[in-house]
Amino acid sequence: MAGRTSDLAVGEIIEIKYRVPRPAFDGLADEQFSDRWIMAEIIHRDEDAPPIARLADGQFTDIRAYMTWRRIAQLSATDVARCKS
Repeated sequence: MAGRTSDLAVGEIIEIKYRVPRPAFDGLADEQFSDRWIMAEIIHRDEDAPPIARLADGQFTDIRAYMTWRRIAQLSATDVARCKS
């Protein structure tokens, strides 16, 4: 994780790490997984709830404390002040 979820602000761009199954080839019975980073934009932030993000594919998700994520674009101090007003 690249910080605390409480540090995220509306408009920031992050990537969230998801573990997805890979198709088995040659009859392998063992399920294999692959890590994928999916870009998301923080669209809603309350002090008493996890931030809500819109994923690149249009779906929405809460950013929970157990999720692995990294910040791609951080807002400037001016942008943060504008979001709070």
